[in-house]
Amino acid sequence: MQCWFLIFGMCWQVVRDPILRPDHLGVDGGEPIARVIRITAINGISEKVVRADAQVIAADQGDSVAPRIGSLMLTLMRDPGVKDPVAGDELVVRSRLEQITRIPDPGGFDRRSWAASRGMYHETFAGPEEWSVVGHVWRWTDLFEPTRQRVAQWLEESGLPFRERALVKALVLGLRDELDHDQKDSFVKSGTIHVLAVSGTHVGFIYAMLLFMFGWWGGGPKARLIRGVVILIALWGYAGLTGACPSVLRATFMFSLFTLAGMSARRADPLNSLFAAALVLLLWDPHMIIEIGFQLSFLAVLGIILFYGPLQRLWIPNNWFVGQIWSLSVMSLAAQTLTTPLSLYLFKAFPVWFLPANLIVVTAAGIAVYGAVALLVLFRVPYLGPALVFLLTMLLTVVDRVTAFFAELPFAYPAIRASFTDMLLLYVITALIAVRLMWKWRPAVRLSLFASVLLLVSWGVRAHKAQDRVTFTVYDDRRTLQAAMTVGRDLTLLMPASDTVLSIWLVQKAERHARALGLRATHVIDPGELDGSTQKEEGQTLYAAGRWSAPGMEVYFHTEEGEGPVGLRTSVLVLHDMRFLEEEDLVQLASGAERVVLAGGLPWKLRNFVQRWCIARNIPCHDVREQGAFVLGSEA
Repeated sequence: MQCWFLIFGMCWQVVRDPILRPDHLGVDGGEPIARVIRITAINGISEKVVRADAQVIAADQGDSVAPRIGSLMLTLMRDPGVKDPVAGDELVVRSRLEQITRIPDPGGFDRRSWAASRGMYHETFAGPEEWSVVGHVWRWTDLFEPTRQRVAQWLEESGLPFRERALVKALVLGLRDELDHDQKDSFVKSGTIHVLAVSGTHVGFIYAMLLFMFGWWGGGPKARLIRGVVILIALWGYAGLTGACPSVLRATFMFSLFTLAGMSARRADPLNSLFAAALVLLLWDPHMIIEIGFQLSFLAVLGIILFYGPLQRLWIPNNWFVGQIWSLSVMSLAAQTLTTPLSLYLFKAFPVWFLPANLIVVTAAGIAVYGAVALLVLFRVPYLGPALVFLLTMLLTVVDRVTAFFAELPFAYPAIRASFTDMLLLYVITALIAVRLMWKWRPAVRLSLFASVLLLVSWGVRAHKAQDRVTFTVYDDRRTLQAAMTVGRDLTLLMPASDTVLSIWLVQKAERHARALGLRATHVIDPGELDGSTQKEEGQTLYAAGRWSAPGMEVYFHTEEGEGPVGLRTSVLVLHDMRFLEEEDLVQLASGAERVVLAGGLPWKLRNFVQRWCIARNIPCHDVREQGAFVLGSEA
């Protein structure tokens, strides 16, 4: 049966994969044409644009309209006189379709992987005159859209301060558009970001609250039936109120299975319920198996099911209050057990203070969810409403400051660079330890030690290779040149010495770069000194007359004022701060270059001319403005 399920799943994945379909949206190429697009989710609305996920329904072929399939990322310029679109709206959009191929900076946010994990490989941008709403397809969540809008309006009228209101919207409705960047960053570094994502945690709060409220009805067949129906209505109502995002649907479906088992007086096996929910969701959308949210939520619940009981039984406190703290600690540890290896591989960092932070924040968040529901019902009641606003403000202020406190502690979010092999070894070690604890299998200890040795060897080999690493990077910037050279664990930046906004932005890029690769020392070269005639040394690199050298790496920077040596052998030729270039000058510059990089800020005509010239001569050419960051690595 397992073999047949595996074969069926592989076939089902192929059959349901829209990319392999002949009517996939990618067959139309990149020319601007009219398409019928249906919005599936609104991701954010700012002052100027609406960002959404959408499905392509049809494409204009000139003399006919052809059906299309596939999802894309949609960005619409807002028109002040037009109502903003909502999920379920169908639009006619005339725009150019582009593949999501932009290369991120080292350590930066990778939109390609993030979008691909959600089944999207294309994006489009439409101005205010290039889109219009032509219809709406009813969805079951539309039943809750008026309530959702009223709840958001009530929150604005409740009197909550802005930061606390933003937290309530995130906790109750899953809307994070009003959260400040520092708030999100604090939740990430303290290991409590899961509280802001409406998911299984919130559905679990609602489920536990309903069981507590209706537990007095008893355990008779009629009471179980009525209680189960009420809980199912409340769970799916909450899912509709929050927009029925995949994480909420997964949790709602699983808790619904628990409820149905309770209604039939059958024992609900959590493991069966979890895998049954996963099976149904993957039958509905096989692509969900590579979504990061699905993987993390599934592993978190699986960790709780497998490890919560054995860990809790390790110690039975005599004090009730200490017992509650111990239960919350065990819950957090169990959830982290199976998510940590994947998180290390994906995010390259670990929130060290997650346990104490979760003890406070998760408890406060649970109370805040209940308090927010009470506030929505009672905020207009004299005296009681203002009292609830005051108490909820105090509680959320505590949450805000606690996350900021743990995020600012020493070593709060250290970088840990785990490869795919490291992740697999960590899961092997976790599984072997679990087998030893749960089934007392003695060889598991020796095998886990052997796997640990392999893990340490893997880290040591990678650290040794890092000493010989030499890379050259042109950062992703559409307006100007920002570059860096790494030799071993040294990072050298090409940036102005003045304290400008550009310099601050480049420093942030460099910090992410150093964090991602484990770099230590940082050096700075001023562009004016790079063009000087006297050779200087900085961070194991040499520079003079537009040339920047490192072991095994030779880069030449050319500007409009540069002379341009004839036939200079270089690893990379970087063109920047230019408006025009003669072909004979390009021949002299690029005849000895292995690659040509066009920095941001170059005009379109010059970029097009250089690209065509390079293609004709089979010389790799990278346009930072169109393709994103350029990274070239070698060994010393």
